[in-house]
Amino acid sequence: MKLVAVMSLDMYREDLHRIYRDHDIQIFSEIDIEGYHHQQTPAATEIGWFGHASHPAYSTLTWAFLPDEQAGPLLDAIDAFNTHNDPSHPVHAFQMPVDRAV
Repeated sequence: MKLVAVMSLDMYREDLHRIYRDHDIQIFSEIDIEGYHHQQTPAATEIGWFGHASHPAYSTLTWAFLPDEQAGPLLDAIDAFNTHNDPSHPVHAFQMPVDRAV
């Protein structure tokens, strides 16, 4: 099992929901967030971090616990989505192994 987390600008919310439906992900959690940074650093530029100190970026964070066979294809679909959208504001996603759950 994997925990997959996805952070994106709010404008991509419906696109991500479509990707989840296309990959038969029936259950996920989502939260609205405001992203800030105080100074544009090389690290922030490199990862395409959202928002500025005076103008936050409105984004979403979704997460789902998925079987291994769903997690990889989902990340692949998000990677493909990024190739067709604004490269300065990519969707960020990662997976982590879930060794135990109660």
